[in-house]
Amino acid sequence: MGRTAKPIVLQLLEGNKGKYSKKQLQERLEKEKSIQPNTNNIKAPPWLSPFAKREFKKMVKELLEVDLITNVDVNAMAMYCDAYGNYVECTKVIQEEGLMVEYTNKAAETNKVPHPLLTKQKALFEQMKALSTEFGLTPAARAKIAIPRQVETEESEEEKLFGDV
Repeated sequence: MGRTAKPIVLQLLEGNKGKYSKKQLQERLEKEKSIQPNTNNIKAPPWLSPFAKREFKKMVKELLEVDLITNVDVNAMAMYCDAYGNYVECTKVIQEEGLMVEYTNKAAETNKVPHPLLTKQKALFEQMKALSTEFGLTPAARAKIAIPRQVETEESEEEKLFGDV
């Protein structure tokens, strides 16, 4: 299985490792712009909790400023916000009840066991982590985007002689 395709802007930010010619880069950029989804209908889905809707609005506001969210990204952002809301709820319950809870088994013996919501909390964290990298919400994800552009590099001897052939 091949690598996941990257937008040309991201490839350029990473230094044009594919060594595309300027003409190829311009054609690809124009094609990508022509299929860029709109940003005119980014609304929180009605099934989100009030807490998750507030998070959705906050995140969309930030991501719209840097052109990192479109209409087709709404469901992924909603899933992130839903996981975030559930994570916060799990955390509150664990804080109230403690990390260890009493459990009575079939033999009527009472033992202290880790809180059952810890497993759910970990799964929600992993879901949020995966979705947050898609939107550049972590320092590492932003660092990949923030690599300085190296588009205008000095022409090599071959480029000077043969151009974009």
